Amino acid sequence: MGDPRNVQDPEQHAQAFLNSFCQDIESPLNVILTGTELLAEAGRRSPGCYTPQQERAIQSIQDSAAVLGRMAENILDAYQCRAGGMTTRRQALELVSHFSQLAELVRPCAARQGVELSFQAQAETLVVMTDRVLADRVVLNLLSNAVYHGGARGHVWIELKPDGAQCRFLVRDDGPGLPAAMVAQLNEDAPAPPPATRGGGLGLYLCREFCLLLGWRMRLQTGPEGTAVELTIPADWMNAGGELRSTPVNALLEADDMRRMVRREFSQL
Repeated sequence: MGDPRNVQDPEQHAQAFLNSFCQDIESPLNVILTGTELLAEAGRRSPGCYTPQQERAIQSIQDSAAVLGRMAENILDAYQCRAGGMTTRRQALELVSHFSQLAELVRPCAARQGVELSFQAQAETLVVMTDRVLADRVVLNLLSNAVYHGGARGHVWIELKPDGAQCRFLVRDDGPGLPAAMVAQLNEDAPAPPPATRGGGLGLYLCREFCLLLGWRMRLQTGPEGTAVELTIPADWMNAGGELRSTPVNALLEADDMRRMVRREFSQL
């Protein structure tokens, strides 16, 4: 993007500044995360080598670094979405096994919050062409919102089902619901700027923008009994199934990437 001081357009200047900011904090955050992971691994190998206070401090540093990285990434993504600077890398993805694996990784995080997470698929396989990383970010953001803000009575449900030439993915909670104005804005098809205040729904805004990039549709329903977010995902079963390719190495790399994304998304200050 270049030096932000050399960019004249205000929108481009903001984009360049955020790019530089994110790059500047990425290296020290990675050092912190790597260092604390080494300390945590030493504690797992030698139980009792740290006091309880030291163990909590290590975990707190890990969580704080992950949250800062996620905040910077979300802010940059919001501006890139608004400026049309994001691209997708599509590949064949089998949704049933993939989303089931994500649910298994999230389930212990939900349990720590006293939330029971259930996953149900009404098909054995559902193959679509999509960007796996963006798809994972959408699903994990919806799940973290439901677990931390929606599971007031302790339940989050995930459903996946085919529907003709498309499939539907639903995340539902039994929480207190979302502000009606926020839901109305997120359900609009017209472009909208990202929220200007903390807690204004930046995560859900990004989910909506990512869905637009993927060719998906996101719709919310909310009320005193909880919130439901439904994703409508187009599917070209024949073409996608014909291009489905996987190797043991790729499977291991994708699984490791999923674990990192879950750990980052469910880190809390």
